[in-house]
This record gives sequence, structure tokens and C-alpha cells, in this order.
Amino acid sequence: MSALRALAQRIRARWWTIAVVTLAVFAVYQAVILVILVGGLGGAPNYVRRHAAWENARRIVRLTPSRLDMAVLVAREPLVEYGRLHPLFGVAVWSFELTWSSLVFFGSFSALVGVYLGIGGPAGRWGTMSSLGGAGAVGLLGASVSSLTHCGLGSFGVLLAVAGISADTIRWFARLEPVLIPAGYALIVLAILTRARGAVPMAAPAAA
Repeated sequence: MSALRALAQRIRARWWTIAVVTLAVFAVYQAVILVILVGGLGGAPNYVRRHAAWENARRIVRLTPSRLDMAVLVAREPLVEYGRLHPLFGVAVWSFELTWSSLVFFGSFSALVGVYLGIGGPAGRWGTMSSLGGAGAVGLLGASVSSLTHCGLGSFGVLLAVAGISADTIRWFARLEPVLIPAGYALIVLAILTRARGAVPMAAPAAA
């Protein structure tokens, strides 16, 4: 039995566990981002705003002639926004927006980690290292697909800065971001396949 077939069978057999783990990973990731923002930017969020994302997306599709521009605009459209308003001036000290693109990112990232953790079976040292390395790279760098603003900085720089990473390291990561995120995804996929391959039963030796 191939690793892909074994993986498909384990996903069908353990889909409920995978779904629960996926939702848990998604929730934990959002909670970690919130903790970093509250601790690093000084102050809990004091407002939450829901956007008419579906209506806005339909309007963009109707009014934008270029399909490329349409996709970019829809991807950047916020669904939910939360942040902290200045108590005197009423302007945002910091804000975080969950956009369509970030929802796709967080969903795909959580689903892959959920599959890895949910299918069970022996992980092996390579599978564990791949999953941790891939999840770390994607999780750290992937926050840049969300919209986070603070003093004019973009989300990537803000999250790494408030996490205590130096400016030189941030600039180095920023240059490698287009490569590291796909590499992180690839590592998680390799870890899943490695774990699925370990779950493939060995063929019994033929009788003499």
C-alpha cells in the first residue's frame, strides 16, 4: 500500500479528530498572535468590528474589470478587525484585521498541522523535525498575510519586533520570506507523508 493511499484511509478514518485538531490549531495560533500584540504593544484590544466582507467582495467583483486586480482586492478585504483605540484621541494605537487571504492561510496551515497530528501513527525523528520546522517557519512568517498596523509598520515587522527579534534579523527574514513560507509548507507536507508511510503495514513474507 502506498503512503498516499494509507494517508487517505487514515484521513477518512480519523476525520473527526483531524477536524477538532485543525480548529484547535487555528484557535491557538490566533491566541498566540493576540498575546504577542497585547504584551508587545501595551494594551488589550478595546474594540471589535465585523466588516461586510461578502457584500464588499461581490461589489469588487462587479466593478473591477481586471481579474488580477479583482483577486488582489478581494484577498485584502477584511472580515473581522480588532485593536486598541487611544482613550483620548479615538484613533487606533494598533489594529489587526483577518482578511480573506489570511483566512485561507490560517485555514490551510491549521489543516496541514491538524492532519499531521490527527492521523496518528509513528512520527519518527525526521517527521517530527519537519513538522516543527515547517510549522515554525510558516507560523512565524505567515502572519504577514494579515493586516496589522502600528505606527506605520506592516504586520510582518510589527509581529517580529514585538516578539523581541532584532531589526537586522527582521530585515533578513523579510528578504527570505517568499522562500521560507513555501519551504515551511513543504516541510509540513513531507512530515505528513513520512508519518503516513510509517503507518503502511509491512507485507508479510511469502510462504516457502
